[in-house]
Amino acid sequence: MKNFKFIFYKLSPDLFFVVFASFFGLIILLLTPPFQIPDEINHFYRAYQISEGTLISIKQDNRVGGFIPTSLIKITEPFLYLRWNKNVKTNYKTILEQFKIPLNPEEKCFADFPNTAMYSPIAYFPQAISIFTLRKLHAPPIYLFYGARIFTLIFWICSIFYTIRLMPFLKWLFALIALLPMSLFINMSLSADVVTNLLSFILIAYTFKLSFLEQTISIKNFIITSLLLFVLASSKLVYTPLILLFLLIPKEKFINKKTYYIKLILLLIISLGTVLFWSTILNSLYTPYAEYNIAFRDNANLMQCADMHEQMQYILNHGLYILIVFVISMLHTFNMYFQSYIGTFGWLDTELPIWFIYFSYAILVFVAIADRGNSISLKSYHKKIISISLIAVICLVLLSQHLTWDCVGGMIIGTIQGRYFIPAFPLLFILLYNSKFNHSKPIVPIIIIFSFLSLLLTIKTLYTRYYDTTEFESTTIIPANYNLSNRCCPSCQALQNFHLYEFFPHPAWQ
Repeated sequence: MKNFKFIFYKLSPDLFFVVFASFFGLIILLLTPPFQIPDEINHFYRAYQISEGTLISIKQDNRVGGFIPTSLIKITEPFLYLRWNKNVKTNYKTILEQFKIPLNPEEKCFADFPNTAMYSPIAYFPQAISIFTLRKLHAPPIYLFYGARIFTLIFWICSIFYTIRLMPFLKWLFALIALLPMSLFINMSLSADVVTNLLSFILIAYTFKLSFLEQTISIKNFIITSLLLFVLASSKLVYTPLILLFLLIPKEKFINKKTYYIKLILLLIISLGTVLFWSTILNSLYTPYAEYNIAFRDNANLMQCADMHEQMQYILNHGLYILIVFVISMLHTFNMYFQSYIGTFGWLDTELPIWFIYFSYAILVFVAIADRGNSISLKSYHKKIISISLIAVICLVLLSQHLTWDCVGGMIIGTIQGRYFIPAFPLLFILLYNSKFNHSKPIVPIIIIFSFLSLLLTIKTLYTRYYDTTEFESTTIIPANYNLSNRCCPSCQALQNFHLYEFFPHPAWQ
């Protein structure tokens, strides 16, 4: 009994997070087949490109992407059919066969990845470092892939461990949020979201530390804040409104009001300057479907009717149009982002039970209210600043999706995923914090038990989705729309052969 009490009431939230994230994160990493995170193929290509020193992607012949080894494309082939189809499975034999394919870095072709080409190299720092190191050791491409997954997971765990230590209060809440199934699933991948997520968490924690723990704001504190803001804005522009959290810091902590306003203006300049810099680069690379190379555009992950520049012009010329779109879209796609913030895996094709989604939000709300933080209290003006920052981030996320994926003048943003809100949603639950609510004692066992059961359910769900064959009979077919020539240059003869795959039939093919 004493041992249980020690685990429940003496275990620190940062250590708890490291143990659970390491153990369950590695299991989920190995259980999830290659390239089964949204756009993980293109993230892999972009990370490899950066590892070779090509920091800005290439635009040529009305195509956007870069030159990568053909072996990288080859190891993605056996897993393409898994996307968006819960009726097909894979097996470990298929995965292990990819370890036999050599890298052959000299055999290259131009691959299209126009969506991930738009990300800055900062968004792929851990992935690119890992791939660079393994390339120097002449590792095969599948080693590069799994090595990048493992190193990125470790990098994320270390960053969130530091974040929990930084937070002056709500440490258990941050541990719980970081260990949500979707969070662990996306942060063990090659996605650019990993760096964005950890930078947002660190910036939030560091700003709260300056606001409630530091007696004065030193030059060192300001430089760290500026650096965090710069790398976050470089990673993903839409999360720059987190700069507004700087307003939580009392003016009295600065030498004088003049110093406060000067530093606030400098942060705004850094933020806007970074946004303008990367926007210029993005505009030089951006190529809508109508202008994209006709031979490759149908497999380049582009929307036929979308055009970022025309969409922006339409928004500017139609008054309250964009606000109406925001409201309609948040209502229309509620189930999508409501569920996927907690856990929707694969290419948005594998969901956790709906009862578990509601239960998870109930736990989050309870912990946010009950996780008492020493003598720290949030006043009404604190919550107003936090709310404005959160709403601004949500609006920019919606705007970015509308510009990129929707038809010009469309009324619904149909691509709102819960993972887009991972960087900012800690603010949503912080708003529920109440320093007068003194029922924090039961939250530790509740968080430990909930996290353990939720991650076990995640493992079961992933295994059933990708490997459980009890309901199907194996068959061998060739996907009807399989055309490798559109994924690489037609001159790459080594990749022009069709491959037979052993998997389980989609009802439409039976």
